[in-house]
Amino acid sequence: MTVSAADREPDWEGAATVDARGLSCPQPLLAMRRALREYPAGTLLCVLATDSGSWRDFHSFAVLGGRPLLRAERGGDCYRYWLRAG
Repeated sequence: MTVSAADREPDWEGAATVDARGLSCPQPLLAMRRALREYPAGTLLCVLATDSGSWRDFHSFAVLGGRPLLRAERGGDCYRYWLRAG
């Protein structure tokens, strides 16, 4: 059986990092939107944020914008969000 690239688990650690730590709302979301436009289609992005409002913002963006949020984590005071550019 052949496993296609779409069926493989993403390389979470190899994602391009967008560091929005220390930025307040809505700056983390704007940094993510900029990166989605600047990186080649299909690039896995990991956005780092410290603003607690980013949790709601990123989930809302995924639902309203139709762009899947592949993974989201909270750890200490840092939030991590993974999306694909394109």
